[in-house]
Amino acid sequence: MLPDRPISASLHAYLTLRDRIISLDLKPGSPVGEQALADLLGVSRSPVREALSRLSSEGLIDSYSRGGTVVSPIRLDAVASAQFVRETLEVEIIREAALLGGPSHLFSVQQAIAEQEFAVGQTDTGGFFAADERMHGVFSTIARRSLVWPIIADAKRHMDRLRRLSIQMADLGELVADHRLILGAIEARDPDAAERAMRQHLRRAMRQLPDLVSRFGEFIEGTDTVDAILELLDSQGGRHGQA
Repeated sequence: MLPDRPISASLHAYLTLRDRIISLDLKPGSPVGEQALADLLGVSRSPVREALSRLSSEGLIDSYSRGGTVVSPIRLDAVASAQFVRETLEVEIIREAALLGGPSHLFSVQQAIAEQEFAVGQTDTGGFFAADERMHGVFSTIARRSLVWPIIADAKRHMDRLRRLSIQMADLGELVADHRLILGAIEARDPDAAERAMRQHLRRAMRQLPDLVSRFGEFIEGTDTVDAILELLDSQGGRHGQA
């Protein structure tokens, strides 16, 4: 086995800053000065500058000629696009998983759900989020589409920031119940039921948009589009009925 290669300073800075932005450790509107970040990460300003440029191209950082550099707001147009990509791919994945899942796969899903339940009992939203991510990755593995999960993860970064807000308000037990419905559909080898359960699950954060805007409006841009986004979501339905 080849030893792990150390990552470059610029990649380290990029991954660290990206994760802090997505986790909302760096909230929308937070200033991100090069020197302060370089000191924090223990690197020179050059890799930080490269990381900020990359994050800017991804829409997670905004740079202003006189106002400096700040974490971008959660833009609802980007969130809606991310939701569309994620739902389109994950629905197909869960349908295939329902046809291909075996006992060892089901155990992995059950384990992830148990981790979520433990996180709920500990009021650990970060732990819940991590266990949720692992479970969705397992679905891709069950469907023999493991290379698709990184594509989904990359596409849904803007959605993930909204999800981080959502789980602060959501009934996490309800989300766990969604996961058990999905698991039950896989166990029953019922792709239609798996699709319905997955669509319902993936749309929960979007259904919360009015409440999220009301509570976290200072972090969100495009709040005037909420009604249009929800109307579009309702119109999409799904091949086996609206979720």
